[in-house]
Amino acid sequence: MKPRVWSLCLAWIAIAVQGIESQAQDSSHIVSERRYELRGVWIATAFGIDFPKTTNAEQQKQHLDSIFQDLKARKFNAVFFQVRIRADVLFETDLEPYHEYLTGVYGKVPDYDVVQYALNCSRKYGLEFHAWFNTMILRGKNATKKSVGVPSLWERHPEWIDVRAALNPDEPTAYLNPANPHVQAHLLKLILNFARRYDIDGIQLDDYLRYPSTTFSDTAEFRRYNPRKLALDEWRRSMITQFVETLYDSLMQLKPYLKFGVTPIGVYRRLDNEPVMESYALYQDSREWTRRKACDYLAPQLYFHIGKTTQEEARTKQFNPDFAKLLADWCANKNFRHLYVGLGVYKPSVKKEWREQLALVRQFGAEGVIFYPYSATAGIEAFEDYACIPPMTWKKSTLPEAPQHIRITKQNGVVQLSWQAQPNARWYNLYEQQGNTLKLIRQHIFVPEIQIDIASGRRLFLTTIDRFGIESTHSAPVEIP
Repeated sequence: MKPRVWSLCLAWIAIAVQGIESQAQDSSHIVSERRYELRGVWIATAFGIDFPKTTNAEQQKQHLDSIFQDLKARKFNAVFFQVRIRADVLFETDLEPYHEYLTGVYGKVPDYDVVQYALNCSRKYGLEFHAWFNTMILRGKNATKKSVGVPSLWERHPEWIDVRAALNPDEPTAYLNPANPHVQAHLLKLILNFARRYDIDGIQLDDYLRYPSTTFSDTAEFRRYNPRKLALDEWRRSMITQFVETLYDSLMQLKPYLKFGVTPIGVYRRLDNEPVMESYALYQDSREWTRRKACDYLAPQLYFHIGKTTQEEARTKQFNPDFAKLLADWCANKNFRHLYVGLGVYKPSVKKEWREQLALVRQFGAEGVIFYPYSATAGIEAFEDYACIPPMTWKKSTLPEAPQHIRITKQNGVVQLSWQAQPNARWYNLYEQQGNTLKLIRQHIFVPEIQIDIASGRRLFLTTIDRFGIESTHSAPVEIP
């Protein structure tokens, strides 16, 4: 090759490389301004707290739809929907009866699948759906109605229930025996069958995963199922920890992307002299569960206000350990798992200061908040922007593929985007370029298409979020014509 031809070739190669680098820089220098924060709400179906107060199926559906729509409008990103209440449920199973809030009759089969409908609402409005189970608590003997369908546990297995509840049938609540292997097997079967049937994002157990008190009738189990000869307190904690570990391992074998967590009592151990219930004293050793990597997160119920018990609270024996001190203690003991702080906005003293509590949650480094209950969140406009749910990188770290083959159609000023569905995609996010940053403008799109009202000349990017909650890099830019 002649020298001049060779030099021209080198020049063209340099220009081409420079163009490629320029294009790469044009996309790669853009920064996504993501906030990572779980923003959840507990939807309590117990006692009709949040569930529609009607037995009309269509009115129930309309009410449920309005709840999910409202949460999306206020930029929440997850719901924790109560599916098991007091040893009765909101889904079909031959293990326990339907709760009467669905039809007005205990055990009666409703006209529609309530859980599936709520799950469909969560997909429609882009909210993660976590199924919330109460475990050891149930209604007292006389408070449990005769079921017209599947018999209650009082009818089928009274031997599983604390004998004191049978001797005091007028007590409103009772507890299953956490150390009874048949109780554990029953709960495992119930929860795993549910997880197998529904395409949910997570499973959550309530704070009733514990003993009701330190005096409990489990002497026979203590003698029979204690091969290591542990002391009673240690043995009781080990029995509950054993259940948590077995359930977690079973769920991960079934659907490894499921997020599993527990909502322990807000006081692990007392940090002051306030005479309040302690999680550890009731054999709920939640920090041992995270140390053993037997759950993905804890959501302690910090239903207290900032500061000490007031004089009025002391007179009514409503004692209050300082929210800030409890929060600092939980955040210092996360054991490399997520912490979602439960805010009890049903209490006037907490609702009055939810902004301050949210600021402290962020300051101390928790991964998110869950408000309890939905009905008490009225008037709370907490979030101006969308937030991505923090990924659980111990489950999976590889990124999914970004959306490909994006198509644009425009009609009457409305733009429709569609793209090729990605394998194992749970959601898609849509970002708009604003200067050198990307702003999240549509979160958790469930299907690979969306209609938006946006001006010509704007530049958009899409991402994929897989079932593990891992988000891809952004797609090639989409220029709006």
